[in-house]
Amino acid sequence: MSNPPSKVKPPTLASMFTLFAKYRPTLNSFQGDGKRILLSQSDCWMQQANLIGPKHFTLTQTGLTFFEFRKSTLDYEEYLQFLAMLCNEKQVDLEEVKEQLTNCGPPGINS
Repeated sequence: MSNPPSKVKPPTLASMFTLFAKYRPTLNSFQGDGKRILLSQSDCWMQQANLIGPKHFTLTQTGLTFFEFRKSTLDYEEYLQFLAMLCNEKQVDLEEVKEQLTNCGPPGINS
C-alpha cells in the first residue's frame, strides 16, 4: 500500500519567505503582504533557524548587509542576493543556510 498523498506541501524557501514577510515580530510592527521582508522579520527568521550566533551570523552583520541594498524591505530575489552576500562574507555554505531557513517551522514556533 502506498501512503495517501499528504495534504501539507513541504515548505520551500519561497513559501517560508512569504510567511516571515507577513509575520509581525511585535504588535506595533508593520504587517507585510508577504512580497517584501523587513530586516526585523529576516532577523527573526534567522534566529528561529539558529543562524544567529558564532557559527553563522551576528545581528550586526545582517543589518550592515541588509542596508547595502539602501531599502527598508527586500523582495525575494533581493533576499537571495542578501543571503549570498552574507554567506560569502562569512564563508558559510549558502545551501546549508537555505535549508535551515526552509526547515525551521513557521514564524513564532521554536523547534
